[in-house]
Amino acid sequence: MSEADELPRADFVSAANEGAWGRGSMKLSFIDQAIVVAYLAAIMGIGLAMKRRAARGMSAYFLGGRQLPWWALAMSGSSSYFDITGTMWIVSTFIVLGLKGMWVHWLWGFPITAFYLSYMGKWIRRSCVLTGAEWMYTRFGRGRAGDLARLSYTLFAVLTIAALLGYGAIGMGKFGAVFLPFSPFICAVLILGVTGLYVVVGGFHGIVRVEVLQTIVLSVGAIAFAVIGYGHFDAERFAARIPAGWISLRPAWRPDELQGVISGGTDYSLFGALVAVWVAKGLLLCLSGPEQLYDFQRFLAARDARDASKLGALWGAIHTVRWPFAMAIAVMAIMGVGDPTLDAMLKKDPETALPVIIGAMLPTGLVGFILAALLSGFLATFSSTVNGGAAYLVKDVYQRYIDPRADSRRLILISYLASSLLIVVGLTIAYFGASINAAFIWIFGTLAAGILPPNVLRWYWWRLNGWGYAAGVTSGMVLSLLQALRDASYDVQTPLYVSFPLIAAASAIVTIVVTLATAPTDEATLVDFYRKVQPAGAWGPVHKLVISSDPNFRRETSVAREALNTILALVAVTALYVGALYLVLHAHLSAILCFTIVSILCVALYFTWYKHLPLPEDSRASEEARFDAREPVAPAG
Repeated sequence: MSEADELPRADFVSAANEGAWGRGSMKLSFIDQAIVVAYLAAIMGIGLAMKRRAARGMSAYFLGGRQLPWWALAMSGSSSYFDITGTMWIVSTFIVLGLKGMWVHWLWGFPITAFYLSYMGKWIRRSCVLTGAEWMYTRFGRGRAGDLARLSYTLFAVLTIAALLGYGAIGMGKFGAVFLPFSPFICAVLILGVTGLYVVVGGFHGIVRVEVLQTIVLSVGAIAFAVIGYGHFDAERFAARIPAGWISLRPAWRPDELQGVISGGTDYSLFGALVAVWVAKGLLLCLSGPEQLYDFQRFLAARDARDASKLGALWGAIHTVRWPFAMAIAVMAIMGVGDPTLDAMLKKDPETALPVIIGAMLPTGLVGFILAALLSGFLATFSSTVNGGAAYLVKDVYQRYIDPRADSRRLILISYLASSLLIVVGLTIAYFGASINAAFIWIFGTLAAGILPPNVLRWYWWRLNGWGYAAGVTSGMVLSLLQALRDASYDVQTPLYVSFPLIAAASAIVTIVVTLATAPTDEATLVDFYRKVQPAGAWGPVHKLVISSDPNFRRETSVAREALNTILALVAVTALYVGALYLVLHAHLSAILCFTIVSILCVALYFTWYKHLPLPEDSRASEEARFDAREPVAPAG
C-alpha cells in the first residue's frame, strides 16, 4: 500500500482552526442553487402555514394535539435521526475502522427502535404527560421529591439539548464551508438562522408535516446515492486501498490494522475495551428510554399505546436507508476522487468526506437534489431538538417556577423566545468546538454515563424515589462536566473505557444510597403508575398492592412476551442495517443471509408482537385542555 493510498493514521486535525477547508472550493451551479433554494422555500412555507394551528395551545405547539397519525410521527422520528452531522461522523468511522465502525454506533443505541416497538413506546405514551421532566410527577408524585426529580431532569434535558445543537451546528458549519466562501461558523449561523424561523413559529404541527416531506426526499436521495456508490465500487481497486480486516465485523481486543489509529482524540488501539463500553452503554440507553429527548415527544404525541408501538417499528425500518448511503460515501472517499487537493483534504479530515464526495462525484442537478435531501436530515434533527428543548424551558421552568398563571398566548410567545434562545446557545457552543467526534463522544459517552443508571432504574425498580433519582442525575452531570474541564485544561481526552465505567458506577452508587436512605414514594403514586404504565422488573411489592385492591388486574402483555419481542426485533434491526452495508460492498452472499434473517424474524414478530398489540383507544378531547391548564395537573388518576 503506497503512502498516497493509506487510510488516515494521525489524529484528525481541526481543519477549521488551520484554514484547510478550501472554503467554497465546491462551487454550486445555478441549477443546483435553484434546487436548494426552492426546497428551503417550500419547507419554510409549510412551517409558517402551521403557525396558526401551533398557536392554539401548549399541547398543539409541542405535541400536535395528539392527533397526528402514527406513520407521520414515525417518518418524523426517523428523519430526525438522519442528521448531516451524525452522518458525517458515521462516514468517517467507516473510513477509518471499516465495518468494525458499526460497533461504535452502539454508543447512541442504533437498535433502540427494537425497544420502542416491543414495550418502551407504549410505556411512554401511557404516561400521558407533555415532557419527560413532567413524567417525574407520574413516577415520583407531586411532593418535594418529585419536584426535585423533575428539576434535575429539566437541567439535564436543557444541557443535553444545548450540547446537541452545538454538535449539529459544528457539522453543519463544516458541511457548508465546502460549498460556501465562508468559515464553518459563519456557514452555521447563516443556515441555522434562515431555517430557524419555521421551527420557532411552526411548532410540532409544522415540524411533523415538514418532516414527512423531508423523509421522502431524504430517503429517495439516500437510495439514489447508495445505488451510485454500488455502481462505483471496484473490488480490485478498493482492496488495494484498505488494510487487512477492514471488511470484517468481528471485534478483536487489539486489531493489527487499528494500532496507532486516532480519531477525534479517540485512540482505537485497544478496540476490544471500547467495544465493551459501546455495547454496555447502548444497552443501558435502550433500557432507559430515549436519551435524545425529543424522541420522548414522538411517543407522547401518539394517539394511544397501539400507535406508539407501531410508530416505533416503522421508525426503525425507514432509518435503514441511512446505512447504505453512509457506506457509499465511505467507499467513494477511500477510492479517491482523482483530485490531489480534495484527496488530501479527505486524508486530513475524514469528517469532510460527505460534502467533498457529493460536490466532486455528482453531476449538475443531482448535487442540488442530494444537498436538499441532506438538508432535510439536518432540519429534521435541528427542528426536533429545538422544539423539544423549548418544551422543557417553557413547561418545566417558566410555567413551573416563574409564571404558573400564564395563559396560552403568553406561553406560546415564551415558546418562541425559548426556541430562539436555544438556537443562539447552539451556535455559541459551535463557535468553540471543531471536532464532531469529540462532541459526540462527550454527549453520548461521558454525559450519558452519569445519567443512565437513574434513568434505567426509574422504569424497573419500584423503590427508586425522587430523591435518589435527582441525586444520581445531578452527580452524573457534575462528574461529566468536571471531566470535560479536566480534559480541556490538560488538552487530553480520557479514554471512554476509563471515564464511562467510573462515572456510571459513581452515579449508580449515589442513586441507590440516597434512595435507601430516604422514604419510598407514596403508595398511591406507585400503584397508579404501575396500573397505568404497566412496567416490568422489580415491582413485586407494588404488584401485590394492586392485586389486593383489584384481583382481576393483569398486565396487558406478559413480561416474557415483551422480552422475546425485544430480542427478535433487536436482531432483525441489526441484520437489516448490516445487510445494507454488505450490499454496497458487493458482499452479496452476506447481504442475502442478513435479509433472510430479517424476513424470518418479521414473520415471527407478526405472530408474537403485532397480533398482541394494545387495542385502539378513543381519543380524549379533554387531554389537550388538561395540558394547556394554567397549573400543571398530575397525570395520575
